[in-house]
Amino acid sequence: MGKILTFPKQPIAPISVRNGPKHRITVEVLDEVRPRRTRWSVQFEIQEASGFAALDGFTDAAVAAGYRHRFRVGTTRAVRQFVAETSDLVASGRIAVWIDGVRVQPAIKRLA
Repeated sequence: MGKILTFPKQPIAPISVRNGPKHRITVEVLDEVRPRRTRWSVQFEIQEASGFAALDGFTDAAVAAGYRHRFRVGTTRAVRQFVAETSDLVASGRIAVWIDGVRVQPAIKRLA
């Protein structure tokens, strides 16, 4: 029998999001190996949080050029859901997320 290695996931550090409507979220895809796949994963979450119209301009070409996609979210609940769904991508360093100008970062910084 072989031993299966498990690596701990990095939790997201607590971030204070003001309560109320109209939050601004910025997303940058940092994944250099599979940026199209990462964009696809983030695209689905953006659509869930803010609707299909929020995807305007978030293309493969824009991601390859280093584009930071910005969109607005109407409720704090949608922001919480977006952060929960993208936390694995943030913790692995594949995307960077800013909420109302504050960057969301892993609680434990990666050393390797």
